[in-house]
Amino acid sequence: MNFPWTVAAALLIGLTVSTVGVSAKAHKTEVSIHSSKTTLTETLVKERLSKLSLPIETKTNEAVMSRIRQYVVTGKKETELVIGRSNLYFSVFEHYLNAYGLPEELKYLSVIESGLQPQVRSAVGASGIWQLMPVAARHYGLQMGGGVDERLDLHRSTEAAVKMLKYLHDELGDWTLVLAAYNSGIGTIKSAVRKAGTRNYSKVSNFLPHETRRYVPAYLATAYVMNFYQQHGLQPIIPSYYSADARVVRIYRNLSFGQIARITGVKTSLLAALNPSFTGGIIPRSVKGNLLMLPNGESSALLRSYLDNGLKNPEGTMKTPYVATKGDDLAKIATLFNTTVENLVKWNDIREGKIVINQELVLFLPKAFFIKRA
Repeated sequence: MNFPWTVAAALLIGLTVSTVGVSAKAHKTEVSIHSSKTTLTETLVKERLSKLSLPIETKTNEAVMSRIRQYVVTGKKETELVIGRSNLYFSVFEHYLNAYGLPEELKYLSVIESGLQPQVRSAVGASGIWQLMPVAARHYGLQMGGGVDERLDLHRSTEAAVKMLKYLHDELGDWTLVLAAYNSGIGTIKSAVRKAGTRNYSKVSNFLPHETRRYVPAYLATAYVMNFYQQHGLQPIIPSYYSADARVVRIYRNLSFGQIARITGVKTSLLAALNPSFTGGIIPRSVKGNLLMLPNGESSALLRSYLDNGLKNPEGTMKTPYVATKGDDLAKIATLFNTTVENLVKWNDIREGKIVINQELVLFLPKAFFIKRA
């Protein structure tokens, strides 16, 4: 899906095209963008993009410039909202991209797909931040039905999208082709490669649908704006449900938003905004565990009330919370605190064998650990 920021017909309004050079054989144009804050040329855009570690070649053209203008002029308000949402989502995207060995900069695809709005649904059935189709979602193990649509789950949809991107790269071997395949499907790209007789994207693109040909320029424009928005006078608009350090709790039993609200004091409207995957406001029983996002400070109350597995402090230890950060896994945490993975699993009732970023855990650490840190 290509997120409809503004009406397509408005894209070229306000663009100034100036002729550079006088040779009839070498007629070159450079597109400029004028706003209240700056005048931007293709040359400057390319220079700024070259400073980023993007996985594709940073070619600039009128399509890239048109999309940038859409972001910083005609769609300024929407862009500021997206920038605000990115503070909640991008660290999670980076965590999973790193875990699978993929470039962090692929996170910008989510902006093109949904504007970082989990509730977005396309006319063809794609849903969530990553706009996953039902067939792809099921292929990557996401649950849909029974009051749950994991395409709207921040963590599980992101891991599924990252797995898909890894598969596409394994098959195609080129990140520009991968971006195009994420938009149109791998079958479309393989067919275009056969027709072009090469994997060179500039030639392959001649055999792609119009929307897909716009996708790579949209990616470059998005990467530009998400990194250089301040130069255009844009400021993040923080959503009302935003929590910079939201926590994740894994829940195995049946719970309603109403029950959680009574325990934690968090409004059901906020629970729904943070957890759109629970479409009926009820977290169903789950063997693998459902992931619930809560504002910082409220997850501990839920853990104490509902998820306490009755373990008592082992002799000579103190109970303390720990929040998983970017790049964490059970083995790293066990090493960090000189314990074992088995202990972490037992203390936290981890049945799936892995954790997610921002998940709150319980640790039982030797009292001497706290004395040394004091």
